[in-house]
Amino acid sequence: MPEQGTDIRSWEEGVLNCLQWEEYFHMSVETVVILGAGQAGAWAARTLRSEGFSGRVILIGAEAALPYERPPLSKEQLQRTPPAMQYLLSTAELGSLDIEWRRSSQCVRIDRTSRNVVLTSGEAIAYDKLVLCTGGRARLPAIPGINASCVHTLRTIEDAERLRLTLNDGARVLVMGGGWIGLEAAAAACAAGCSVTLVETGPLLCTRTGSPMLSDFLAKLHRSNGVELRFGESVVALEHSTATSSRAVYADRTIQDVDIVVVGIGLEQNDALARAAGLECDRGILVDQQCRTSDRSIFAAGDVAAIRSPSGEVLRLESWQNAQDQGIAAARALLGHDIDYQPVPVFWSQQYEVLVQIAGACVQGTNTVTRGAEGGKLIAVELTDDGRIASAICANSPRDFRHLRNFIAEGVCVDVARLADASVPITAAIASRAS
Repeated sequence: MPEQGTDIRSWEEGVLNCLQWEEYFHMSVETVVILGAGQAGAWAARTLRSEGFSGRVILIGAEAALPYERPPLSKEQLQRTPPAMQYLLSTAELGSLDIEWRRSSQCVRIDRTSRNVVLTSGEAIAYDKLVLCTGGRARLPAIPGINASCVHTLRTIEDAERLRLTLNDGARVLVMGGGWIGLEAAAAACAAGCSVTLVETGPLLCTRTGSPMLSDFLAKLHRSNGVELRFGESVVALEHSTATSSRAVYADRTIQDVDIVVVGIGLEQNDALARAAGLECDRGILVDQQCRTSDRSIFAAGDVAAIRSPSGEVLRLESWQNAQDQGIAAARALLGHDIDYQPVPVFWSQQYEVLVQIAGACVQGTNTVTRGAEGGKLIAVELTDDGRIASAICANSPRDFRHLRNFIAEGVCVDVARLADASVPITAAIASRAS
C-alpha cells in the first residue's frame, strides 16, 4: 500500500512501471534456441528481432554453409556455371541482429525437464523457448547398390555441387522418381547434354501435388526435350559395373547401363529428436495453428511440422513458401502474438523455359476449368461445388497465378463460363466474394 499522503494514481502508475520493467527484463534475458538453419529457422530468427525480441537467439545448423534457400539446388545450382548462392542471412546480418549461429552443429537430445538441448560436442544449451525447424532428408529406396558412388540426392549445397560436376555431355542419367526434384534434375541434365531416362512407379508425374492434366503437360514437355519416361516401372537393384558407372536392374529383369543415378522419391521428416523427447508426432511433428507442439514451450515449422486442425485433419507442406511463412508465424506465436496459421499451399518449379506454379490443394473429381492450354502455357482451375476455387495450376502465366492465388485465400466464387473464356481477364471472372 502507498504511504500516507501519496497520490494513489501515482502509486499505481509506479507499480505498473515496475511490472513493465520486470516484463522487459524477463524478455531481455530469455533465450530462444532454433534447431535447423534452413528457410524456416532463418526466418524465425530474423522475425524474433524484427518483432523487438531482445533476448538471446541461438540458431543451430548442421551444415557449414550460411543459411540458404533450397529451391536453387535442383535448378540454378545444376547449371554449368551456376550463379552465386543467395543466403538468407549473411555473416554481417547475423552479427547486426545479434544471432548466435552455431554452424556444423547437431543436436542429439532435447531435455524437456531441464529445458536444454545437447549437441554432439556434449555442450548443453538452455532454452526458454525452442523452435524445431529440422526439415528432412532425402528418402532412399531399400535396394542393393543404392550407396554406390554414382547415386545422388539433392538436399544440400554439397549435393548440388557433386551432381553438377558429373553432368557432362553424353553422360547417361537415370532419374528415379517423377516428382518435382526428379523432373528438375532431368531438365538440368538435358540442358547439360546428357541422355536422360526417368522412371516413375506410378502412372502419372507429380501425383501428390498435381493433377492428370498437369502430368500430361509435364510429360509432353520432357519428351519434347528428349527425356525417356518409363511409367509403372521400378529399379530393384544397382549393380556395380565400373568405377564410374552402374547397371540398373528393373523389376522385369531388364538391364540399363547408367553413369549417374539421381534419386528423387520424397522426403523423410527429421522428427526423431522430437519423438525421443516425447513430443507428439505423425509423419512429422504435430503442431496447432499457433505452431505449438504438445509441449507449450516448443514450436515447430517447415518441412518437419505437421499442422493438426481442430477437426483433427493433418496437413504437412513441403515448400519454400510454407517454410518461410510458418517460420515467421512460429516466431510471432512464441512472443505471444495471436496467430492462426492456416496456409494456402503454394509451390513453384522451373523446368526448361517453363515456370509451373500451383496454389491450393488439388482434389481428384472436382470440376476443372482450363484456359490457354497452348504455346507452352496452361491454366487449370479446380472448383468446389459452390463455385469457389480449390486449386490453380499455371504454366508460364505468373500474372494470372497471382490473381488466382488471392482468389483462393479470399474464398472467391467465379463465373465458370467467363473463367473458361481466355479472352476474358481472370479478374473479370469473379462472381462473388466470401462474406
